[in-house]
Amino acid sequence: MRNHPHRLKGLALACGLLTLAGCQTLSSKQSLDSYNQQFANGQFREAADFALKSGGINEQGESKNLLWSLQAGSALSASGQFEFSTRVFDHAENLMKDEDTESLGRKGLEKVAANLVNNNLNRYSPTVYDGVMVNTYKALNNIFLQDLQNARIEFNRAADRQRRAEETFKARIAEQKEKMAEAEQQASADDGQPAPVDFDKSRSASESTIYENFPELKEWQAYPDFVNPYTDYLHGLYFMLASADREDYGKARQSLRRVAGMSANNSAVKTDLMVIDNLRRGKWSKGRLNPAVWVIFENGEGPMIDETLIPLPLFLLNDQVEYSQIALPKLQPRSQAYPYLEVYAGGKSQGKTELLASMDRVIQTEFKREFPLKVTEAIASTLTKAFIQYQARKEGGLAGSLLAGVYQAATTRADTRSWTSLPKEVQVARLRKPTDGKLQLQAPGLDKPLELELPDNQFTLIYVRATSPGSTPTYQIAGFDA
Repeated sequence: MRNHPHRLKGLALACGLLTLAGCQTLSSKQSLDSYNQQFANGQFREAADFALKSGGINEQGESKNLLWSLQAGSALSASGQFEFSTRVFDHAENLMKDEDTESLGRKGLEKVAANLVNNNLNRYSPTVYDGVMVNTYKALNNIFLQDLQNARIEFNRAADRQRRAEETFKARIAEQKEKMAEAEQQASADDGQPAPVDFDKSRSASESTIYENFPELKEWQAYPDFVNPYTDYLHGLYFMLASADREDYGKARQSLRRVAGMSANNSAVKTDLMVIDNLRRGKWSKGRLNPAVWVIFENGEGPMIDETLIPLPLFLLNDQVEYSQIALPKLQPRSQAYPYLEVYAGGKSQGKTELLASMDRVIQTEFKREFPLKVTEAIASTLTKAFIQYQARKEGGLAGSLLAGVYQAATTRADTRSWTSLPKEVQVARLRKPTDGKLQLQAPGLDKPLELELPDNQFTLIYVRATSPGSTPTYQIAGFDA
């Protein structure tokens, strides 16, 4: 990093811009809080309208804001606006593709912003599970619109995203290594003198301090990397119920076997796997199966992301650095809406929904896998800013040091953006269809049971969404025939 006579003026200008950026960040957080409150209360139409306005999303579903597109898409789907939801998700997927294929120049600018300021100045970077859930919700939207061909396409896309996830992750590792190397190069002394910070020693000690503040990482039970049991189950169920040939049975069996390995005690999964095995072997005929009902219950809200500030031990070769800390994201779990749904027919209980997939666990799996990369990026940024402090004090004395300290304090912020309207968990129940075609759904703490009338189809899928304790669940029903 070369000396420059106008560096301190530039630093002062940066601090002014950061003040404006800080106001914008505060406004975004307040908007997200309003959306989250509406969604938690089950006010899905209001939440959808709020997200559409906040993201500048037009009637064609177009927007330049990926995160608000995700929020709007899920709220529209939960409120039964399936066509509009799919349009919004379509454009969200286009934004994800733009993120994957962004120019080298754009990537370079985002590296600089992340290193010198923080990631909040950059566009929202989607997670693997974001992409998988976009295709999952588009598939569900098409099922409820009775567009089974497009549902098939979306389930195949979701499966493909999971297959390609490891490649995506390896690319991110390579990018992070480049960032760390650039940070070390920037902070090397330009006058032949030793660098003010011992990078290797500081990084090693910092990582130890950081992991002491995240003991939960050792406790989390991860799913296989980037596999979402909810998506896999819906994929398997779809290719069983809407099968066109024996090849579809093979796809269904593959997905259901994978889910059985992750949800071994789920009775619905066990039964479905037994059925698809017999269908695939030709022992049973789908048209002669007993009419059946599946209740899919999206329960509660997935984790939020908060910020954790951690002081870092920097090993200095001088005393010119006044301030140093690191900001990292931390998952904060939220609650279930209800412990389970109990299904009644003719006044008799037909069973309860059982855990199929923990979205908390899906998110934790990816968070844990990517956490070392977030640590690397945060340490690189902090060490670069420590060197800026050193240079500022060397050139501007105490005033320069104080200005640089304010700059580092103002820019040390974690990226806490996430798709907050995903469920905490997904439960499922499987039962024979009652002869009168009527069901009741009850739950502990639910004031009034849901009264459902089933279509005349051989197979029925009931999708239920409840966000917070005491909220009224919404539901959608779709039918399949052999």
